[in-house]
Amino acid sequence: MALSTATLRTATPFLPVAAGLFCIQLDFFSLGLALPTMALDLGTTVTNLQWLLSGYMIALGALLIPAGRLGDMLGRREVLVAGIALFGLSSLVCGLVSSVPVLIGARVAQGVGAALIMPSSFALVTNATTPEQRPGVTGVMLGVSGVGTALGPIVGGVLSSTVGWRWVFLVNVPVALLAIWGVRRLATSRDEEAGRDLRTLDWWGVVTVVGGLVAVSVAIDDVGVQGWTTPATWGPLLGGLALLVAFGVRERHAPAALVRPSLVRNRLFVVLCAAGTLANVGTVTYIVAATIDLQTLRGLSAAAAGLAFCVSSIGLAACGPLSGWLTARRPAGPIMAVSVLAGAPALALLAFAGPLPLFVLALGVCGLTTGMGYGLAPLAVQNVLPPQRSAEATGVVLTSLICVGGIGIVAATAIIEAVGPRPPTVAGLALTLLAVAALLLVAGAATLVSQWPRRSAATTDPVTA
Repeated sequence: MALSTATLRTATPFLPVAAGLFCIQLDFFSLGLALPTMALDLGTTVTNLQWLLSGYMIALGALLIPAGRLGDMLGRREVLVAGIALFGLSSLVCGLVSSVPVLIGARVAQGVGAALIMPSSFALVTNATTPEQRPGVTGVMLGVSGVGTALGPIVGGVLSSTVGWRWVFLVNVPVALLAIWGVRRLATSRDEEAGRDLRTLDWWGVVTVVGGLVAVSVAIDDVGVQGWTTPATWGPLLGGLALLVAFGVRERHAPAALVRPSLVRNRLFVVLCAAGTLANVGTVTYIVAATIDLQTLRGLSAAAAGLAFCVSSIGLAACGPLSGWLTARRPAGPIMAVSVLAGAPALALLAFAGPLPLFVLALGVCGLTTGMGYGLAPLAVQNVLPPQRSAEATGVVLTSLICVGGIGIVAATAIIEAVGPRPPTVAGLALTLLAVAALLLVAGAATLVSQWPRRSAATTDPVTA
């Protein structure tokens, strides 16, 4: 699977866009291994620092849909530059401060910046390339961001064990500056039908979707501490679900809906979104399980655990170019089905891999299979809507991937802790991995069956603008 010279030439101007995605992936996958060192240096506990992960994920997941709409209205390049600038500035703050509350606040700001970056990145490329160029160029972008995924555990483990955890954040700053310089040289694009007056933005839709996603995410995130039966859990959970229902009702009647009802009636979009989301649950589950296995059960240092993750990260990094190459040649639905199905035995192999070399090999297989879902979903849905509305589809699918992925982390951790005595046991890890493997097996089969009658259909199943 060699990238053609023409694809590389077409993709080169968009490398600064990919650099913004690179920062997001590098930052997310490096921080987890740095938390123990950060807790020791800041005089607190890893539990108290969990909001560095949770606050970031909640802000990112909740704001993706409104951020995509802002790109449609104000210009994708302008919103992308603003997002990269905010991400870089908040990274600088994270790397300099010693106050835990300020650090958490800066991480939330990073999440806001990441939300501004992601939908506009894909939409900018979609509107500047032809349908023939698009899969290859988007695959290159995902590959560059995948390098951030590959380097994340290594960077987090090595930097926190050597020059200090602050460099996990500070390394983002020069990359962000270079990305801003490059992105500003690109032509912008926008949805001309969306208008440019922010007063016409569906503000009630923004309030209900952001409020609903934040409330549900906070409730799920605190389940491990509060339990399921306390008002602190079911109060925000029920309130959040009510807001999301209100958002759905609002979008059916809003004059300029954030998510048009025609999108969720599109069969191919729904299949790709659901299958990709479940594949991403597999990804976050094996990362959680492997982190616990390597550091808690096997007793590896942060640096050694990061190096052990290297093979897995390479698999994740390869998924972007591989997704672009495959979707340029075959319909996305069957490819998604096969990748989700392949994730099931990969997770099962990881569950039973005892010796460290076999465990590392299983990590690589997990990265290559479950990671395909994350790569395929945002890439394939670019053709579901007309190019001018691609940010809408990307925002919805990324919201599903990230928010449900966050719930998957909580669920996986709860199962691991529920099986056997604490600390976590091999049995708890194996049960969790096998449960998700069974879920992927069912999801992959269902996706394949849903595509069978339409195997000859193209990846495009357009929704009218």
